[in-house]
Order: sequence, then structure tokens, then C-alpha cells
Amino acid sequence: MSIKQQNKRYIIDNFRAKSLEDNPLNSSVNRDLRIYLPPNYFDSTDPRYPVLYFLHGYGGNNHNWTITSRNENETVIPLDRIPKKILDKIDLDNLITYEKLDGLIESGELKPFILVQPDASLHIPNINNTKNLRGEPATKGSFYINSPFSGNYKDYIARDILEYIDSSYRTIPDKEYRAVLGGSMGGAGALRLCLSYPEKFIAAVALSPGNLVPDLIDWQLIVPLNKLLFGEKISKRMGKKTWADILDTCDLIFSKENPLLPSIKRDENGKIIYLNQDSLNNWMRYNISNLIKKRSETLKKVHLMINCARNDEMGSAIATQQIHETLNEFKIPHQYELYDNPKISLSPHILGIAYHIIPAIKFCLEFIN
Repeated sequence: MSIKQQNKRYIIDNFRAKSLEDNPLNSSVNRDLRIYLPPNYFDSTDPRYPVLYFLHGYGGNNHNWTITSRNENETVIPLDRIPKKILDKIDLDNLITYEKLDGLIESGELKPFILVQPDASLHIPNINNTKNLRGEPATKGSFYINSPFSGNYKDYIARDILEYIDSSYRTIPDKEYRAVLGGSMGGAGALRLCLSYPEKFIAAVALSPGNLVPDLIDWQLIVPLNKLLFGEKISKRMGKKTWADILDTCDLIFSKENPLLPSIKRDENGKIIYLNQDSLNNWMRYNISNLIKKRSETLKKVHLMINCARNDEMGSAIATQQIHETLNEFKIPHQYELYDNPKISLSPHILGIAYHIIPAIKFCLEFIN
């Protein structure tokens, strides 16, 4: 049974993305959009609604690492198959679902809105040939940028999708009624969109933003959940493979003609002693802090929130702190928090994002009239 058949307000739509036509990777221009429509949407043809855009993280698409229905979640990962030692450490009440949004809107805690989740995958497999939770090949992420090597994913979101949604659903097609939020790669993407298109969004939230900085090139990724399940040795190996794919993607879309990774030389202890500075500069052109320095006035037109777990295993706390300091340097108002929470110990990155989506939605809706 399709999502459309389960509930006509929980939709997977499809459209053609003009900005991705003739992209260098030949990634599909036909893209799915996961759309949530609020309760009572079909009771009248009159009301129009604000729209929130949620951007997924690296390795995901709008079928993976997204907000969806409880039924669909349990189809992918049935709760009765999750070991008790893991389930006991997860705060299920803090995990967002379409049904939870329905309840919050019906109770008046949230004003009605449309939620749109685009697919920003490159549609090419990662270098490890691994699979996602659905058993599908895991794919590389676009980082929500316009790249001559991968395609115009920033324009695809801020032009193609916004135009399609405003023409196909009962939205209020105005900046004052539109916000963007995202986690990890999607958190950085939310900031990138606002830096380039401040006229499109009234608010933005970056949850544990995946903004690569030089300090993270040698990052040792260990997911506590993997360590619990498989032990330290295997979890290190898994983390190394994941991080290698992320860095490989950065070379692909930031500096394909002059890649950084092959230039790196190390001493006998594995410490980096040389890397090609021109290649690194290509990477740093897309660094959020550097983009803020060039376009600081644009973000003063957008209400901002950024936060991250202090012990984030992906290194996002380092990136978030840097973004915060840059925003302060240019006197750009924003909410900021590095938080500690024992309930996210299995994965401070993933659970930290998941538990903060509802507060992020509330933040965005505060500024929507």
C-alpha cells in the first residue's frame, strides 16, 4: 500500500527538476518530494498555508533519514526487532512523525503548515557499496550546492521546488510564510540556501550542521551505537569507511579537477605534513563561515537557530562553534546552543538532530504571521 493510499495527506509527489538538467553526473532530473499536508487540508479549498522545507543529511534522500509516518517507520525498523538494550536508551516520545505533527496541530501547539522534504542525493552509490536502513544502495549527497562537477542542487531546491510547491499546493507564496531547516548536511544546506536566497525564507534552523572544516579532514568517526553492537574495532572500521566516502564526495563536488585527497602526505605517525593548498582552497570556497564573511548582510534578513550536541561523533560541534563565532563576528543575530543530553548517547549526531526537529519547527513558526 502506497503512502497516498494510507493517508491522502502523507504524499510522495514527483516532478522534473529543470536545474538538474544536463548535470555532469547524469543524476535523475525526475525527483520525488515527500509532502505532509496538515489536518483539515481537504475540508475546504480556501485556507492557504505556510511551508517548511526540511533538508535531509548525507547518505539520505526523501525516503531515508526523513520525517514520515509511524507506520512507515515501523515497516522499515519494527520496534519489536530492536534489542531492548538499545530501545531503552531511545526517547521514543521525542521522535517526530506525521502523526505527532497532526496531534500538535490539532491541539493548537503548532499552527497548521505544509512540510516538504526534497531528495538531494546525487543518485550515485557511495564508494563502499553499503546499503541504507531500507536495504537500498546508500548514495552520495549533494551538500546542497551548485557545483560544475555535480549539478545545481542549490537552485534545484530554492527555485524548482519552491515554484512547483507554490503552484501545486495551497501555500502562501511569500518569504514571510516560508522557512527552511535541516540536519547535518541538510543543516549546512539550510544556511547555504539563505545565504544565496535570503528573499525566499523568513527563518532557518541548522541542526548539527555538516560544515566540513580543515580540522575534520582527519576525523576519527566512531558511532557509539555501532560500538555497542559490534565492538570498538569494527565500529572504527565502519566509521573510517563512512568518513572516506564523505571526503571522496567533497573532492568530487568541490574540487574534482584538482582533488585534495591524493595530494595528502603523512609522516610515519600518520600526521598530515602536506596537502595541496589550491585544492584545499577549492573546498573552503563552500565552507559556511567563509560564505558568511562574503555575504553577511544576507543572513541579517533571516531568523536563525543553530545547535549541536557537544559530543557529536561527526565533529559537527567544531563546525557549529565556528559558524557561531563567525555570526557573532559579523553581528548576525541568532540562537545558538551546544547541548549535553545523556538520552542521545547512542548517536549524539543522529538522535541529537531527531530530538530537536520539533523545537526547530516551533522556532520557524514563531516568525510566520
